[in-house]
Amino acid sequence: MTKYGWFRLISVFLLVAVLTFICVIEDRLVFSSLNAVNNYCYEIESAVDKNGGIVNGEVASLVDNMEYEWKENEKKLCFLVNHKSIEQLGVEIVRLKTYIDEEEPIEFYVSLDIVKNYVETFQHFMGASFHNIL
Repeated sequence: MTKYGWFRLISVFLLVAVLTFICVIEDRLVFSSLNAVNNYCYEIESAVDKNGGIVNGEVASLVDNMEYEWKENEKKLCFLVNHKSIEQLGVEIVRLKTYIDEEEPIEFYVSLDIVKNYVETFQHFMGASFHNIL
């Protein structure tokens, strides 16, 4: 093999390695962001069960923390996916706060289930794949 052939082979290998590294970083970022929201959902459910309702400071604080963390992570995720694809999750988190203020537990639980459903759905379509590398 000539020097040019080796150079081409090494260049292709390095390019694939860099793209694979970027995809792994993307996957970790998506997983950690969505996993944080999912963990907040379970913490909120346990706080509601423990306190006997949605109208208390602990639940409101957890929802505020979830909203703040999602907004921070959403800024990072907007570099990876279309913002319109993921903005609905933020809307549902804001609805959670509204339902706490209006003292509507049924709508609160429905909205919390929608948040968990969005998290699960986003984990499926935003994960790293070999198509991203190619």
